[in-house]
Amino acid sequence: MDKMLNENHLSSSLQTTLAVGGAVALVAGAVIHRHKDKLSSFLVENLTNEEMHQRVNWEEMTIPAKTQGCSEARVAATLGSRPLLSAGKSGNTVFTTFYEGFKVGKEIANKQGDGKCLGYRVDRQSDYQWVTYDETERAATEIGSALIHMGEKHGQDTFIGIYANNSVEWMTTAIACHFHSMIYVPLYDTLGEPAIVHIINQTSLKTVFADKAENILTLLKLIDQVPTLKRIVLTKKLENSKETEIRNKAKQVGIEIMTYSELRELGQSKPVAHHPPKAEDIFEICYTSGTTGLPKGAMLTNKNIVSLVQSATEFFQPVFSELETLISYLPLAHSYEQTIELYCLCNGFKIGYYMGDVRQLADDLAHLKPTLMPCVPRLLNRMYDNIQATIRQLSPLKRVLFQMALSAKGNDVDKHRVTRHMLWDGLVLKRIQERLGGRVKLIVSGAAPLSPAILQFLKRVCGAYVIEGYGQTECCGVSTCQTLGDSSVGNIGVPLHCNMIKLADVPDMQYFSKDNVGELCIKGSNVFKGYYRDEEKTREAIDSEGWLHTGDIAKWTPTGQIQIVDRKKHMFKLAQGEYVAPERIENIYIHSKYIAQVFVFGNGYKSYTVGIIVPDAEILEKYARDKNISGDIAALCKKKEIKDLIFADMKQLEKENSLKGFEMVKDIYLHSEPFSVENNLLTPTMKTKRPELGKYFEKEIEEMYKNIE
Repeated sequence: MDKMLNENHLSSSLQTTLAVGGAVALVAGAVIHRHKDKLSSFLVENLTNEEMHQRVNWEEMTIPAKTQGCSEARVAATLGSRPLLSAGKSGNTVFTTFYEGFKVGKEIANKQGDGKCLGYRVDRQSDYQWVTYDETERAATEIGSALIHMGEKHGQDTFIGIYANNSVEWMTTAIACHFHSMIYVPLYDTLGEPAIVHIINQTSLKTVFADKAENILTLLKLIDQVPTLKRIVLTKKLENSKETEIRNKAKQVGIEIMTYSELRELGQSKPVAHHPPKAEDIFEICYTSGTTGLPKGAMLTNKNIVSLVQSATEFFQPVFSELETLISYLPLAHSYEQTIELYCLCNGFKIGYYMGDVRQLADDLAHLKPTLMPCVPRLLNRMYDNIQATIRQLSPLKRVLFQMALSAKGNDVDKHRVTRHMLWDGLVLKRIQERLGGRVKLIVSGAAPLSPAILQFLKRVCGAYVIEGYGQTECCGVSTCQTLGDSSVGNIGVPLHCNMIKLADVPDMQYFSKDNVGELCIKGSNVFKGYYRDEEKTREAIDSEGWLHTGDIAKWTPTGQIQIVDRKKHMFKLAQGEYVAPERIENIYIHSKYIAQVFVFGNGYKSYTVGIIVPDAEILEKYARDKNISGDIAALCKKKEIKDLIFADMKQLEKENSLKGFEMVKDIYLHSEPFSVENNLLTPTMKTKRPELGKYFEKEIEEMYKNIE
């Protein structure tokens, strides 16, 4: 991701643009500021639909869900008195499964466009090549037919594994499963081997589609632990030496190896009619990595996905006036990206897959020129940092010019609209927007919180709607989203039209819905069926009335948006979307003989954690005497060699307990005074008061993050 907006390239491009257009822009800028009423003559494109803004009440964006029979909950004001959406609709056609939705999308693409569906690049020198909707349907039919011919049965008892990067083959395999009511199970690298074994065994996978040699070799290495596995399908051509190695190892352990083309040829010669699913049928088991123990398999149904497809269609209709193009690079193994892609396919949009190296994403963007781009904060943070680094290098005159552009664009944002301006977008901000392909209409950030300051900045410079959304795997990846044109930041928007939201009391944390704050709970057609073969965890997640308890503490803003303010059980989500349970990590570090107390802190806008350490004074002072190190405990805490000693011991504990990279603290601060009831850092029952600790060590935490960066 670091090279997505390569700093050197961006710097030279922006410098050149400002140099060439500076004089013209300054003169034009002066004219504009003098004649603001004539500003509209400089607009080259308005991306918004004025009718939408006329129907959005920016002062009351959610309303009580009385018509849903739940007055304590709220729905988007744009839903009005309609019931929550539970099916898709295109014209007069209603669809209740993705199988039907795909056919709707195919018809739209063939009638209104060129029929293109899935795109890929052969190499860095090539442009995108396209597979049409008709060709995608044919390929998926062949894959499904071949699977059935090899012994996989149609229906809800068959699970198919997909262990691959985003690609035409990934999505075609998923569509093949939809065609025959099979259930696909995504696998991904960060799960780890124990989790891979657990997933294969729990779902009794016989067939896994895979693309990387190292992942295939891992599966073959684990074969004694996964007795149901029978075959691996190679979705990509491998190096001859690697494929030979894989085939030899597979032969030794009795695993069948097939190529994707061989599978298609088999299906083509022995076609099987489709076996369409029903609305309540599961289309996927999406495993969540969780924070402790083995991952849980969320059962997502056709009803879940089509209700979200319809909600997104209504939500984004004002900005999507044609057949759009999506850039696919976020992991398809996660429900967030899958939901967006399935939405695209039901609307006849095109999906272009990146070449697998996110560091060269800018090259894929330049060739594809997408109009829709899902993002995560880590990527947008890097983009912001690179732009800021460039701005700092500009001359005073050019910085003034850039600030004029920001001010002018800020006026548009405040008026709930996005415009492409001949001057500001055509000259000053052009290079920034071209690094995204030059045609982006909508950027959606999800998976973790995005800094309000960064979101506010990007709304002004990207020439597109930049909005933040929220969801969990358990609600098919998305449940709320900022309304197009919403100028506010620091919130996750309003409920989508398929679900309502309420806030539940959390007495232990002193959060009560009567005070307009509580645990965020979701109810609607996008809420999952439950965890596969885990009724206990399902009951913990969904209550008897059907409310999904997210574990996030939220409040309603005065204008009706949702704002996340805390995390129940003190778990937090890092910038890359990973959840961290700090108490579990603290319980590992506390085993260090040098540590008496420890507090692990994570900032939702950062991708790593830091730690506050209270050393064991007796042990540390003895160590200091033995090593002829002078000073009392307060002085010792300031010595680098003492910090290095404790940090090294912590690193050993991390290794012994197999902590994941994002769980390991990247820096520590040594504090000589113990946490206590008296200094308000412990409860009377000796539990750490985490919010108070975060405030107490705010300066030290800020300094650690600054030093790391």
